Amino acid sequence: MVAGVAAYASYIHQREFALQGGADATSAALWPLSVDGLLLLSTVGLLKPSDRPGTRGRTVVWLAFLLGIMVSLAANIAAAPALVWKPVLVAGWPPVALLLAVELMAHGPGGQVKEADSEDEIGEGGDGSNQESGDPLLEQARRLDARNRQRYQRPISAESLRRELRVGADRSRQLVATVRADRSDNAAKVGP
Repeated sequence: MVAGVAAYASYIHQREFALQGGADATSAALWPLSVDGLLLLSTVGLLKPSDRPGTRGRTVVWLAFLLGIMVSLAANIAAAPALVWKPVLVAGWPPVALLLAVELMAHGPGGQVKEADSEDEIGEGGDGSNQESGDPLLEQARRLDARNRQRYQRPISAESLRRELRVGADRSRQLVATVRADRSDNAAKVGP
């Protein structure tokens, strides 16, 4: 709701900015959509869990988001009736509120940055074994472990897995324990 209110106020200020900049009525009505549309797309990208490890894609999403915030902030402030603190605060607050709302959503309940801590997420027994769950992080951990074993002839460490998957230390240790337990179970089934 906060993000919606901020987006509406930002739209009004940006439309006014575009009109002051010489845009016709139609262009002025569409211009804020390009800025706030970029913010919306990048917000969705920030809140969506990453399908593959690595930082390049996330960096591009963050850059798009920050560029959108900067343009929105500049346009909002430029639309202020006077460059004194009250009108600038009123005009400049919507993009700041949007930025903070996204940060709170990303780090709050249900956000991507939240670490797994429920028993359902770490397996029925609470020991990290979750072989049949279809957990995408577990599948990625298995692939990364296999790649590490192929390249370096040793299992992946919890720290390496934490960096690759961008998860917390506890979650990476759980994943490593599960992957190693799975490999031990499979080796025991195959036998000598």
